[in-house]
Amino acid sequence: MNPDWQNLTDPFFHWAAQRPDAVALRQGPETLSYRELAVLVGKAAVHLDGIGIRQGDCVAINLTNSIDHLILTLGLLRLGATTMEIPYNVQRPPHAGLLAQFAVRTVFIEPMGAPVEGAAAIKVDANWRGLIGRAQGDRRSGDDGGGIFTVSLSSGTTGQPTGALVSHREYFQRINTGMAMYADTDVFSSERPPNLLLVGGIAFSFYFWHMAIQLCIGGSITILPDFLHTVDLVKAIGAWDDAVCDVTSPMCRVLLSCAPQEGLLYPRLRALLAGGGFVYPQEKLAMLARVTPNFYEIYGVAGFGPVATLSPAELHDHADSVGRPPPVIEVQVVDDDGRPLPTGRAGRLRLRYRPIEGERIAVGADPAGAEGWRDGWYYPGDSAHLDAAGYIHIRGRPVEIIERNGVEFYAADIEAVIAQHPSVSEVAVVGVPRPLPGDEIVALVVPRGPSQHEALAQHCKNRLPAERWPDRVFYTGALPKTASGKLDRTEVKAMVMAEIARRAGQ
Repeated sequence: MNPDWQNLTDPFFHWAAQRPDAVALRQGPETLSYRELAVLVGKAAVHLDGIGIRQGDCVAINLTNSIDHLILTLGLLRLGATTMEIPYNVQRPPHAGLLAQFAVRTVFIEPMGAPVEGAAAIKVDANWRGLIGRAQGDRRSGDDGGGIFTVSLSSGTTGQPTGALVSHREYFQRINTGMAMYADTDVFSSERPPNLLLVGGIAFSFYFWHMAIQLCIGGSITILPDFLHTVDLVKAIGAWDDAVCDVTSPMCRVLLSCAPQEGLLYPRLRALLAGGGFVYPQEKLAMLARVTPNFYEIYGVAGFGPVATLSPAELHDHADSVGRPPPVIEVQVVDDDGRPLPTGRAGRLRLRYRPIEGERIAVGADPAGAEGWRDGWYYPGDSAHLDAAGYIHIRGRPVEIIERNGVEFYAADIEAVIAQHPSVSEVAVVGVPRPLPGDEIVALVVPRGPSQHEALAQHCKNRLPAERWPDRVFYTGALPKTASGKLDRTEVKAMVMAEIARRAGQ
């Protein structure tokens, strides 16, 4: 990657000069070349400056995926404004507390969007691109990349999303990490750039990061529609040859439900990249055998960036891990006092970038806590262990710990077993208080076809120690998800508690 790039928009301005006619963005029948994209982003930066947005201003974007959305985001980044992508949900407008945390005064919203508490709302409607088209020239920040930022939001799987400031310099570091993770593959190749299928909102850091890599290598980004029926999205992905596509772990289960028993669902994909939540070992192997032989798992966290990848060649021997980090990242598992633990011992995961001679290592500035930077290390909040080969095995987060008979274990340990039963489409497990010592274990199951309660109970008894048998199994049509498509564990627990209360009142 060009070491002279300082602004996150510099790469595609480079490709606008080198490959001006190459497709940068595609949505339905509309395409924008790199030359056209660069012109529009420059104009957007001028227009945004003209309406009073300045370098350093924190601006929120609460929009669905579209070409106009990407032009707006890139224009703000070019100007040096601090961008905060907030997942679009028509029923959940931007949270006032989150906006106040970063002193957001301006929010860009959809034409039908409601007013946003505490901020001025600007609607991005059908006339917006014509509006910026009246501007002339460009307005690029002169900052060296260390003083201009974007906000990387967590997915909020265990509560309200939180954000961390990430400078453009830090984000280039994340992009470099991604290139190192895929160095031995042609997944992201500037000589033969792929077509990236954008199937999720760029407010999800996983999608934004891969979008940024695409623009750095001069590849195209195809924005797929927000389909009413998920099966239509499954079909749309399969219509493209030699494409790269990001999916979440719940989406992996949808793909498996649609995959043929013989042959492959996507024989022509260059790569299918899964991130955001647990993909159980048996699911990873099934993805490789029935969906695509080019299946990768990516582990990363919003406050730090990408951490590890598990490639197709590693899956058969290491399916119970999330992969190994590239050489630029150092990983440790430590106890509560920060002392490194031996191989195989579970503890708190922490991460940092290894120093490279002649380069400054960027360190985030989000506050300390269960998740955050301390003493040069980033603590993602996950419990994990490392094996002898350096593969990371994620156990879960402290809020996912269940205690029975003095033994602590993670919800994922039970979920992985329940998910193996053929009658289960999806499952989430929570521990809830009870009068007896220890937690009551409740599984919330989305059945595949008619529920098979007795068979599922016997399956758990055959494969789980007695202290991990679910006390209750509730059935539901769907598990609650965040806007990024990840399991919303806070809402799962609320649903379980509400059902327990309902049954107690009968």
